Amino acid sequence: MFFETLREPDFDFAISAMAARGRMVVMAGRDARPEFPVGPFYVKGCSLHGFMLLKASAEEQQAAADDINRWLSAKQLRPLIDRVMPLSEAAEAHALQEKQTLENQSNLTGKLVLTP
Repeated sequence: MFFETLREPDFDFAISAMAARGRMVVMAGRDARPEFPVGPFYVKGCSLHGFMLLKASAEEQQAAADDINRWLSAKQLRPLIDRVMPLSEAAEAHALQEKQTLENQSNLTGKLVLTP
């Protein structure tokens, strides 16, 4: 499963990383209009699903959280983490994320994790 969370998805990269019959969940980029490599996608027999947290019920959110926690525990899901920062640096983390998301000016290669 490939979770696409970029504001401007890179479908060429995502599809190349997916296994045959893989599932892609698009979770960001509602205004994006990227090119979609139809050939490589359908040849692998992949499926594409949209997920918007704000439209999910509490039960759907709980089921998704349960799935993610189970996959993490079983080491079936390996999140890409750019860096771990203390909560006291939350403002800096937010600025880094904003630069990446809104200005595409950061070199983040994964998620930012804040620790207490």
